[in-house]
Amino acid sequence: MTGAPLAWVPLGCLLIGALIQVAEARTASSEVRAGQSGLSRNRPPGAEAQIRQSELDRLKEMVRSLGGKPEHASILLNAGRQFEIDPLLLAAVTFVESSFNPTAKSKCGARGLMQLRSVVLNVLGVTNPWDPHENIMAGAAYLRNCFERYDRYENATYLALAAYNIGPGPVSKLTGSDPAERFVRKVLSVYNRLTDEPIPVTRQPLRETNGKRRSAWAEVLELH
Repeated sequence: MTGAPLAWVPLGCLLIGALIQVAEARTASSEVRAGQSGLSRNRPPGAEAQIRQSELDRLKEMVRSLGGKPEHASILLNAGRQFEIDPLLLAAVTFVESSFNPTAKSKCGARGLMQLRSVVLNVLGVTNPWDPHENIMAGAAYLRNCFERYDRYENATYLALAAYNIGPGPVSKLTGSDPAERFVRKVLSVYNRLTDEPIPVTRQPLRETNGKRRSAWAEVLELH
């Protein structure tokens, strides 16, 4: 099931956080690394399709080991490419959030595979949170926004994942939250088992960098 195009796509990821903050007011986490891809800028005809199929086959195996389905892997790969996030990290988030159960619902009302809160679903225009395609694409868009917010910090991965879990806010809020730390540790524990580029859990706030930090996954996408 591919789902209909989401209404939030034209808005742009950078608007998501501000819109969510406004909606919440009205109603009441090192850079991501993709591992070594082995891609080459000088590929023979058909090589790109072979590389993509190889990536998909590997992702399907990883997702299956976490209890997911092959169609979940396809969506995760597409979401990773669109929002420049390692699909293995998206898979780890999905596993921790719902164990790949598309009908999961938390006590606080978070829904679907990536356990999206009502305010996130509303801002992103998700019409069916139980649809794997809509839910994963929206979750990836939200996580991308979290990375954009904190990518000037050396521990951007920690901060982005913490913000995904408890909502964006000051760095002190994210690093001072024990529930957020538990969430980040669980996600990175899963992710680090799946990748050859492990990411350490760095809770303490680190200095800001001089500019935005580009992910290895974003650089991989430029080779396609």
